[in-house]
Order: sequence, then C-alpha cells, then structure tokens
Amino acid sequence: MRYWAVVVAAGDGSRLGKKMRKAAVEISGKPLVSHSVAAVSQHPACAGGALVVHNDDLQVAKEWLSVGLDKNIPFEVVAGGATRRESVLNGVNSLVKRCEKDDLVAIHDGARPLLHSQDLNSVLEVAHESGAALLAEAVTDTLHRGDSHASWDGFVDRDQLWRAQTPQIFKYSSLSAALCRKNVGQTDEVECVVAGGQSVQFVQAGHLNLKITTPADLHLAQLLLESRRF
Repeated sequence: MRYWAVVVAAGDGSRLGKKMRKAAVEISGKPLVSHSVAAVSQHPACAGGALVVHNDDLQVAKEWLSVGLDKNIPFEVVAGGATRRESVLNGVNSLVKRCEKDDLVAIHDGARPLLHSQDLNSVLEVAHESGAALLAEAVTDTLHRGDSHASWDGFVDRDQLWRAQTPQIFKYSSLSAALCRKNVGQTDEVECVVAGGQSVQFVQAGHLNLKITTPADLHLAQLLLESRRF
C-alpha cells in the first residue's frame, strides 16, 4: 500500500476572527496547517503529497511544510482554486507524474490538526481493500427538523446519518476521473466518486478529529495538542 496526501488549506477562515488566514494561525507552537500535514503524512506508507494554499501563501507555505514534515518525502505547494473542488483538483493534478493508478490519495482538511494515527491507519486499510473510504462519525444526537421560522417541524431519523470528516481516501485513478466530471461533488469528493460508480465506505472515528472553525475550537485543539506531549 502506498498513498499520497493532499492537504487543502486555501480558505480564508473568516469565522475564526483572525487577521491572518486560518492555515497560519499558531497553535501549540506551530502553524495550524503544519499540524494537519504532520497528522496525515505520519503513516509509513505516505510517499509524499501536496499542500494546497491561497495564492498569496505560496512562499510561506514552504515554511509550513518544513515545520510539519518529520520525514524526507516530496511535498509540493500548490495554489488553490475558487472552490474547494477546484483546490482539491489542483492538488490531485500535481500528483500526476508521481502517482500510479492504484496508489491511494488521502484528501485532508488543513483545519483538522487532531487526526489520530489509529484513525488514519483504519481508514487507509479500508480504502486499500475497497477502493474508497472516509473517516466519519455516526450521528448519536436526537435530531429535530425546523421550518423556515425556526419552529419545530418534526424528528429526523438518525439511524443512517454520518458526520463526514477527513481524510477521505480514494484510488488515484477513480478520484482523478471523478473530479473532472461536471455538476457533481461541489463540496465533497465522495459525491464525485460515487457518481462514477465507486462505492465509498464509512470508517467510524475513534478519536476526536475536530475541524477548527471558531475561536472555541482553536482553544480546545490547543489544550488537546498540549496534552499529547505528555
């Protein structure tokens, strides 16, 4: 098994309330995205990858990589697009001369610094066997539906609902072809791949894999990363 990591960190992160882009926000002594790069590339099967960033961050992103990578593997810095799908496509396209068709590609949010090694290993194993898998969390909360006035309008059956996380891992050949299709998968690679006939397996996350969106998320991630040092 061999995989390549594509870390997507091209967004502004305006909800975080910082003057800098989210990828650059320091957490536990490193830029946020450096933790995410380290987390998704830690498995010995990782052969390299791409860090997809805002066009203005192409130079500083090289420093983020040097901080995040703890082994000598080839990682490129790639400019993102106007949408997540375009950014992912740019990252995947950067692998074209390095990837074999049966290699795996792990798409990971630059804002998920807490990915645990056991969860990464689990989703890699399932993707290796099935061709496509994503880390996710089965919904356990009671769900209510509201109307346009935010008034209660019924219950929602949670039995088959999952919260999608990353990494989302696919064979390179199926992912590359899927991303080139039009009018599918505007926010998530899974929809693209399924439209091409590939089934995608959920893998239950065993550890907190928080996506940093708000200042409260940042504070919690800081505490958790500090606790992992001991």
